[in-house]
Amino acid sequence: MGLAELVLLAVGLSMDAFAVSICKGLGMKKINLKVAVVLGLFFGGFQAGMPVIGWALGSQFMGFIGPIDHWIAFILLAFIGGKMLWEAFTEDEDEGDGKDAEKID
Repeated sequence: MGLAELVLLAVGLSMDAFAVSICKGLGMKKINLKVAVVLGLFFGGFQAGMPVIGWALGSQFMGFIGPIDHWIAFILLAFIGGKMLWEAFTEDEDEGDGKDAEKID
């Protein structure tokens, strides 16, 4: 992985964490500095730690998984795509009844 890919991955992960943090902050009734710092540390820690854990595990199992990695990616993406299609074409009984909107208040 080159420097450009690494920077793009870092920007994407930081945007994801930023969006989640903004939404969590907007949902707070009262702004509390201690809670905001703890949430920031947790979001930042997990966003930094998960790629490192993935890299460490991936480098350990690269010899075993390397020959079949494309099939693993295909199966995972096919499963996710199939699940999305299933949810798009099956009707959900609770969808659109307006009860979820009341929970936001």
